[in-house]
Amino acid sequence: MILPARPKKQSGFTLIEILIVIALIGIIGTAFLSNFFSSIARGRDSRRKQDLRSITQALELYYSDNQSYPDSLPAVGVKFTHPDNPDTLYLQETPGDPQTDKIYCYESDGSWYRLTANLENTSDPDVLTTAVWCGGIDYNYGIASPNITL
Repeated sequence: MILPARPKKQSGFTLIEILIVIALIGIIGTAFLSNFFSSIARGRDSRRKQDLRSITQALELYYSDNQSYPDSLPAVGVKFTHPDNPDTLYLQETPGDPQTDKIYCYESDGSWYRLTANLENTSDPDVLTTAVWCGGIDYNYGIASPNITL
């Protein structure tokens, strides 16, 4: 007696199933990368804020010693000392922007100062509602001496 041939069991995935899996991986990967890059930007913004606070503390120490603020800041990576007394150290190393490594924008006439930077996360609660102009560029975050406003 001849038995009918059994249908051959097919294993594997259909093209539709593979495309759905690839699409899901793409969506999850995009969400992950977006979150990852925004976390990196927030980290750089946090560093910018801390850098400006450090410079501000150094400027206030300088002011209490000299009754004026310096005309300019030292270059990035250079010690911030008193010009006439290099042994008076205000800042071990002048910080720069974590992304560009350029110095933060600093303006002063000796009686006041303004220190500004650009935050990448424009939805940060510390972003200024009105941009501050410094050195020909608009900045969205800053700190000023106690006797002026941004």
